[in-house]
Amino acid sequence: MMTIAIKKWGNSSGVVLPSLLLKKLGVTNGQHLDVEIKNGSLILTPTQRRYTLEELVAQCDKNAPMMAEEGVLRRNRRKFRLDF
Repeated sequence: MMTIAIKKWGNSSGVVLPSLLLKKLGVTNGQHLDVEIKNGSLILTPTQRRYTLEELVAQCDKNAPMMAEEGVLRRNRRKFRLDF
């Protein structure tokens, strides 16, 4: 177990996570964490990476054969739907 101190930062308070903890969590500076309190403990969990459509398309093989039926990708609020 490791002990870290709560420090005053302006009108807020915070903790500094040592690099050893960051490595064990598999996170880097700037990455977001989900925070929850459970049974009196503070739990930090790395958030799931959310990819943009552009990032996903960039990973596609441009030489892959096309599907037999091509659909139309439609944006409905924040979700995407594939219409045939």
